[in-house]
Amino acid sequence: MNDTYDTQNKIVLENVTFAYNPGTPLEKRALENISLCFERGKVTGIAGHTGSGKSTIVRLLNGLEKPNGGRVLLDGEDIWANPKKIGKIRFRVGLVMQYPEYQLFEETVRADISYGPRRMGLDDEEINRRVIDSAAICGVSESDLDRSPFELSGGQKRRAAIAGIMAMRPEVLVLDEPAAGLDPEGRSVIFGAVLRYMREYDASVIIVSHSMENMAEYCDNIAVLRQGKLELSGKKEDIFSQPELLIKAGLDVPEITSLAMKLEERGIRVSNSVFTVGYTADKLSALFEERRRAKNA
Repeated sequence: MNDTYDTQNKIVLENVTFAYNPGTPLEKRALENISLCFERGKVTGIAGHTGSGKSTIVRLLNGLEKPNGGRVLLDGEDIWANPKKIGKIRFRVGLVMQYPEYQLFEETVRADISYGPRRMGLDDEEINRRVIDSAAICGVSESDLDRSPFELSGGQKRRAAIAGIMAMRPEVLVLDEPAAGLDPEGRSVIFGAVLRYMREYDASVIIVSHSMENMAEYCDNIAVLRQGKLELSGKKEDIFSQPELLIKAGLDVPEITSLAMKLEERGIRVSNSVFTVGYTADKLSALFEERRRAKNA
C-alpha cells in the first residue's frame, strides 16, 4: 500500500495481521497481511464464509482489538498511537453488533438513544437534538421515545439500537449483519436508514453480511475474505463479474447472478456483471428487442 494517505479514504487497514492468543499453544491466526481502504461517503461490504476473519476486522476497526502487526489508520493517524485515547476512537467509529436490540437496557427509548451522547459529555440540548434526529433517520417515531424499549416490536428495537449509535455521529459506521432475522420490509427500512445517515453526514459505512443480495443492492465496494486473507476487493461491478471466484470463496452469488450464469450456459449472454433484478431485466429486455428487430429485418 502507498505510504501516502489518500484523503478520500476515511479509515484504512494497512498490512494488518492478527492472531488470538499469540505466542501460546492456542494461537489462532485470524488475519494475515490485510490492506483495505474504506472510502468516505461510500458503503463497503465485507463478505466471507464463517471463520474468514470478518468479525475480527470489525473489532479492529473499532479498537476492540489491536493488530499484532500493521496499523489501523483513521484520517491517516494510527488509532493506537495513543492507547489512552482509544475510547474516543470508539465514538468516531460506531459499531453496531449483530442483534443490537439485545443491548437495550434503559427505561425508555429516549434514554437508550441518548446514552452514547451523554457519555461524550454533550449538553442536554445537543443530546436531545441528536436523539430526535437519529430516531427520525431510523424510523423511530417521537411517540415511541418515551416508551420502554421492551414494549417495541423486534424491528423497532433494532432501529432504536442503531439510532443510539448514530446519535454519537460516528464518522465511520460499522454494522455486523444489520438485517439478520428481518423480513424484506424490515431489511429495506434498516438499509434505507443507513444510506440516509451516510448521505447526511458523509460517513464511511462498512457492512458485514452473508447476503450477497444485500451486498449487490446497497454496497458500492466489496471485500471478500477467505481463511484470513483478502481474496477479492473492488467495486461491486467488478466483484460480481467474477462469480466463479465468489463461489470458490464459499459464498453464494445473488440468485439473479446464478440465473444469468445458467442463461449463458445456454448461449444467452446477458452481461459480464449481473447482480440486481432491475439491471438484469433491462439487459434482457434490450437483448430480446435486439433479437426481435434482427428477426424482422
